[in-house]
Amino acid sequence: MNLKYRADIDGLRAIAVIAVIFFHADIPGFSGGFVGVDVFFVISGFLITSIILKEIHDGTFSIAKFYERRIRRIFPALFPVIAFTLIVGIFIFDYKTFKQLGQSITSTTLFASNILFWMQSGYFDSPSLQKPLLHTWSLAVEEQFYIFFPLFLAGINKFLNKRYLPWTLLIGFLSLITSIYGVYNQPSPTFYLVPTRAWELLVGSIIALRVISPPQSNIFRSLLAIFGVALIFYSIIFYTKFIIFPGHNAIFPVLGTACIIHSGIGGQSSIGKLLGLKPLVFIGLISYSLYLWHWPLIVFAKYLLFRELSTLEVSVIIFITFIISVLSLQYIEKPFRGHQPIIPERNKLFALSALIMLIASVIGLVIHLQNGMPYRSEANATIMKYDNEQEWKKNVEMEENAANAITAGKAPPIIGAKNTTPSFILWGDSHARVLSTVVYEKAKQYRLSGFLATNSGAPPILSLDQKKPHFNGSQFNEGVISFIKSHPEVKTVILSSMWAAYANRDNMQDDPLTWKPKQSDNESNSVLLRKGIIKTVNILLGLGRKIIIINDVPLIGGDALRLYCVHSLTGESYNDLLPTISKYKKNNQTVYDLFQELAKRPDVTLISPESMLFDINKRARLTNNNILLYRDDNHLSHYGTLFVAPLFDEAFKKMVLLH
Repeated sequence: MNLKYRADIDGLRAIAVIAVIFFHADIPGFSGGFVGVDVFFVISGFLITSIILKEIHDGTFSIAKFYERRIRRIFPALFPVIAFTLIVGIFIFDYKTFKQLGQSITSTTLFASNILFWMQSGYFDSPSLQKPLLHTWSLAVEEQFYIFFPLFLAGINKFLNKRYLPWTLLIGFLSLITSIYGVYNQPSPTFYLVPTRAWELLVGSIIALRVISPPQSNIFRSLLAIFGVALIFYSIIFYTKFIIFPGHNAIFPVLGTACIIHSGIGGQSSIGKLLGLKPLVFIGLISYSLYLWHWPLIVFAKYLLFRELSTLEVSVIIFITFIISVLSLQYIEKPFRGHQPIIPERNKLFALSALIMLIASVIGLVIHLQNGMPYRSEANATIMKYDNEQEWKKNVEMEENAANAITAGKAPPIIGAKNTTPSFILWGDSHARVLSTVVYEKAKQYRLSGFLATNSGAPPILSLDQKKPHFNGSQFNEGVISFIKSHPEVKTVILSSMWAAYANRDNMQDDPLTWKPKQSDNESNSVLLRKGIIKTVNILLGLGRKIIIINDVPLIGGDALRLYCVHSLTGESYNDLLPTISKYKKNNQTVYDLFQELAKRPDVTLISPESMLFDINKRARLTNNNILLYRDDNHLSHYGTLFVAPLFDEAFKKMVLLH
């Protein structure tokens, strides 16, 4: 079996890496660019199988030689990237993100990052966008595959009479079926793990077996290649991160790649000539470094800017990635792979590789065990304190007790002064739970007590459609209203929620506001929210209860603790990143206007915490006297709740008169 260099495969690599980079950079037209990884898998399977089979045929194959090639190919470019992410992470990452980076460094070094990322979150999930080594999952898949694959081929050669095709087909078919089944039942492991990705590499292996005769005519060769290109570009253009993937949807890019590779075995097609153009070939030659470097640069930029990147910023990052990749190929990768490579002795290469892996793994492990080293800066120590607020943990525990009690038809927890009859109930979602701190303090101050009935993600709104089945939020809210009806001593109901989020959310299939009559299907969420609030208020007033409504606090628009930490470390001001009062009013217009109307009723009182949470420049306040008012992008810190506490005095004075 003769192996000759094919420029079209390097051109195909270029298409794959461009697709991945443009997808990660959110460039329009590349919403399915993640399929570039699948293209790489097929190419890798084809080339590695071709090399191994040739060496088996020539009697020169050895496992040691195979892994030496893999080390010289993978390690020289990979570990500078790991070192770079470590150094940058030390200076800019908050302790939680840095702790995750420590895990990523260890798992990437051991080629197990796909397993780590599978266990943490999905590839397209928001938390993954803060992981600069996320893209190494594909390297882990390949290296895990190549632990067994050379032994698989050598075993077939020695013990199974060189019957490569049936065994490769069998394993590939089982892998594909597992992928198709898993993508519907276990999507995250199906995306990341070898058993559901192996078939893509094995498709390349089957082509390398050359059991299918290559096209003999130029016309058929070109038609096959055009068909392959069409499948790949269809996937790149029309797939999105919301598509079910890999499974059956991975067949298009995989089959397309296979068609292009197979069409070039017997001769060069018109597509092959295009792919063999020098600019594409050059990009293909640096594709490995391009793949390694682009993602950390994008992650770091977004992490520092707290927003999507502009066209200019994306262009600069791609340009820098290109320059680094050229330098990497010339001065790092080639010296290790040439005819007179650096460290030519195999034993020394293995020993040095093992030492580097050990050092990198230990560094990552120490970072993780040291909880991201919050002592790196005063800002990190500060946000760690807020992350571990005892009041937050206590309130979460009380909420769990409240939810269980309401569901079981029992009395929820009591907050406020001891030895007093509960006279109010605080009802709402996690924003109400956070404000339970100030309600508790004010209740103690005015010698009152009340019940806590909060449930995260469930606004205090009764369902608009009583005929529909009750799920978590609706069932809880119905339980609260039943409790209020059966406890006449509860004279005041305090309603608090992340109101605007429910009005502005595009898709609320699991929220109470969508449990509506069929004739209301065309109504917007803001209209439904208004109806739900009015219905709930009218029912409570009909029961003879007084109502206190609490306006929602401004949403910061990004993780407040990370924002504080990053900009403390860099010395940059974060004020321009905070929302303005005009933006707050626009986002809250629906409920803001409604609450103003409801507050005109004699038995409804409105409390407006936002009035204290904007500065003189009409921007949201992240801190007061350099103390954080928020603990994340939408929840006040313990200090933040106490900061707005004076606004509750008037309402509690009215409650005292009712007691």
